[in-house]
Parts: sequence; C-alpha cells; structure tokens
Amino acid sequence: MSRFVKRRLFFSLTSVLLVGGVLIILMCPHIFSTWLASPVASHGVSPASPPSFLASIDTMKESRDTETHQLSTNEISSIVKLSATVNANYITVDTHWDYADYIRQWVDAIRATGRHVWFRLQPNQWENANGASGSMNPEQYKHGEYNFIKTYHSLFQAGDILDPCPEPEQGHYWAKHYVHEWTANSPNTATAAYNTFLRETTDIANAALHEEGIKGVITSIRSINAFFATHPDTLEQATVDKFGRITVDSYPERHLTDPDKATNARLSELQTIENTWHVPIIIGEMGYSNDVPVDDAIQQTVLKAEFAALASLSFLDGINYWVGPGANGAGGYTYIFVHSGGEWAFRPAAYELTAFYKTMLSRKVFFGGFHGTYI
Repeated sequence: MSRFVKRRLFFSLTSVLLVGGVLIILMCPHIFSTWLASPVASHGVSPASPPSFLASIDTMKESRDTETHQLSTNEISSIVKLSATVNANYITVDTHWDYADYIRQWVDAIRATGRHVWFRLQPNQWENANGASGSMNPEQYKHGEYNFIKTYHSLFQAGDILDPCPEPEQGHYWAKHYVHEWTANSPNTATAAYNTFLRETTDIANAALHEEGIKGVITSIRSINAFFATHPDTLEQATVDKFGRITVDSYPERHLTDPDKATNARLSELQTIENTWHVPIIIGEMGYSNDVPVDDAIQQTVLKAEFAALASLSFLDGINYWVGPGANGAGGYTYIFVHSGGEWAFRPAAYELTAFYKTMLSRKVFFGGFHGTYI
C-alpha cells in the first residue's frame, strides 16, 4: 500500500472517530454528563484553570452556628459527604475566624471529598456574634484579616474561593460611624468608604496569600445583598471592575409560593443586575424559601421551575445554595438536607439541585465556562 493511501486511510479513520465521538455526546448526553459528575471530571479541577461552573453547597447553619458547641469529626464528615453528592464542586466553610481549629476540621473534611473550599469568613466582632461587642472599624478588620491568613495560610489551596468579608454591609461600623441610613443619598462618604473596604480586603487577601507562596485562590467573589447589586449609585464601577463580576445574595421570592411568579421574581432581579453592569453574575446565596414556611412539595416545585429558567442564562457563572443542612427557622426554610433519625438526608428539592448542577457543569464545558481567573 502506498504512503499516500496509508495517509488517506489514517485521516479517514481519525475523522470517523471524531465524528462518531461528537454524535455519541449529542445523541447520548447522559453518558457525558454522568462522566462530568464524577469526582475526576468535575471536581478534580486543575489549579491552573477555574472550574466550568461554580456549583456550591453552603454549610452555614452547621459550620457557623455550631462553633460554640462544636460538632464531632464524624458529624462534620457526614454533612460534607452528603453535600458532595449534589454534584457540587465547592462546599462552604462559614465559621468565624475566631475558631481556626474548627475551620480546619471542616476544611479537612471537604478536602477528603475532593471538593474545593469556599471560605466565607469574618470575625465575631464585625457583626458582634457570639457575645462580641463594640464596633470593629475597617482598619482593624484589615489588620485582623492579614494576620489570620498569614497565621493559618495552610488552610488555603489553589482552586479555593476566599471571600474575606461576605455581606460586608452588615458590619456594625457603617451605621455607628456614619448614620443608620448610610446608603441614603448615594454616593456619599459612607458608600465611598464601603467600596474602598471591599477593594482593599481583596488586596490584603492577595498579598497575604502570595507572601506565603499561595496562588490560584479566587479572592474576587464578594457576596453583597441585592440592594447594592442593583444600585450603581451605591456600588462603585471601580469595585465591579476590580472583581470582574457581581456576587449577590439573592432571595427575591419573598412570600411567593407560585412557581411561575417566584421564577419571574428571580429572573427580574438577575436581569436588572445584568442590564446595570454587564458582567458575569454569581449567586452567593440562593435558597427557597427564606421568608415563609414551605413544605417539601412547594419547595421542590418552585426550585425546579427556577433552575429550569436559570439554566438558560449565559451570564450566570455559579450558585452557592443556601443552605444544605438546616431546619425550620435555621436558614429560613431553605434547607435541602433534613436531619432525621440521627442522619442527614435529602429533601425532594435536593434532587432538583443535583440535576441542575449536573446540567450546568456539562453545558459550561461546551459553551464557555467560568468568566474569571485565579489570582
């Protein structure tokens, strides 16, 4: 057989294999999406490149609310293992940085599942939690943040998210130092200081991590509430430019229980943010319902409708579902893991979240992934 014939045969066989592979993916998407949901495919993310979609479960009602009466290692492990089964590639640790040993227990449990850690950290005194008092100012906060990261740098790894002050507007400093309605008549001195604080806490996180030789940690995801995300007179363009995205803690449904109305409320809020800033959006907290008691059936129906609508949004880069483990009144009524018989188990809505994350991870691979880079 001539070299020319052999070469043509080789390219013909290669073309058949490539075309066949594409056809299999298109005709049998469940095969590919099942592979994506495996720990190697969707969770073994190279530190050099961001994941395709940030699919997270928030543990606040356990990792933060138990910090003064701490869970055992086995209890933490069981929560984290269940959280990992919803196709999450991130699991949060929300413990105040005053309890570093407890943070490490949660981090170790998350690492054992092969997931990345989404740190949502701040000190007790910022919001006067756990009996703390006084008013921590931004300079004190930044000093504490730097010292914490430097002292406990071994907690952080490439691929993690570090939000050094989630929902910074809730700090007692703003209302005490300025006025109670400090966002009124924006922009003003208070909102300028607030925006500077957001930018500088990211700078400090980057500096402290880099001094310890740690790179690849995302520090530009900063949860703010929907008011700030939808008011360009309060949130500065320089802040959005620095982060390259908006991260919003979002509960627009309020008292709605009709799935169509709840979905419209969510889409309306997100579209307002998109129309205002034209940057990728991450939902730093999403859960239903945060305001009114809902049974399993209503929660599942509403979330199924919302997830179906969210799947079509090209500007959506990730979601942190708030919360995974919880109870009535502990995380509103948003929890998707229920504690029963000494074990944590899925509420029906957890299956909807699992399917949604699986879909988003597979779609983002083909149509463009996370719009960000590690720092």
